[in-house]
Amino acid sequence: MSECAMEIHKEDLLSNPTNRVPIALALDVSPSMDGEPIQELNEGVRQFFSALKEDRVARLSAEVAIVTFATTADVVLDFQSLERVESPPSVQVGGSSTNLGAGVSLALDILEDRKNVYKEAGIDYFQPWLVLMTDGQPTSDEHLRAAPRTCDLERGGKLVVFPIGIGPGADMDVLAMFSEKRQPLKLKGLNFAQFFEWLSKSVVCVSQSRPGEKLKLDTEGVKGWAEI
Repeated sequence: MSECAMEIHKEDLLSNPTNRVPIALALDVSPSMDGEPIQELNEGVRQFFSALKEDRVARLSAEVAIVTFATTADVVLDFQSLERVESPPSVQVGGSSTNLGAGVSLALDILEDRKNVYKEAGIDYFQPWLVLMTDGQPTSDEHLRAAPRTCDLERGGKLVVFPIGIGPGADMDVLAMFSEKRQPLKLKGLNFAQFFEWLSKSVVCVSQSRPGEKLKLDTEGVKGWAEI
């Protein structure tokens, strides 16, 4: 991030001291996501941002970063005020493999960086969220190092993890490695819109609570987008 961008983001924190909910979306953009899956994913992400902006409290609290992974992992949107994001960037399919571990590691790194920025600015925050979505199997062993890291953070009350499988090729056993508290769920068809609607409502509920309170999710709402 440039020095200028960092100063703008610090100004956001000083002008808006609301408790933050940092959310990192780690999204698979390997070739198998090409076509309708990536189109539906992008539309779901756009709806997610729109829903957060429509809620008065969530608009001030939520900060969303987007990390994509295929052969490599990249930050396509870093944390910042939602008011600065007119529309989230569309993610693009690329690469030739699925380095899931690199995506998770990068997402955790930027979450940690953002937490440090909050602390320096004296801003309180809720447990960071990691939303991991993939439609395949990892093609490297980096996930074997990333998974224990997520579980350690989760165990210490420092991370909330949502492992989501897309389509019949998603390796649910691998996704299960990333959380000891929340089993991975498989998206029902290409119900990205329903998933992100549910996720936005969950963020709204958290933003209206107090840091440290137990996360309560709409378990009935899960049935609308997940294979149960």
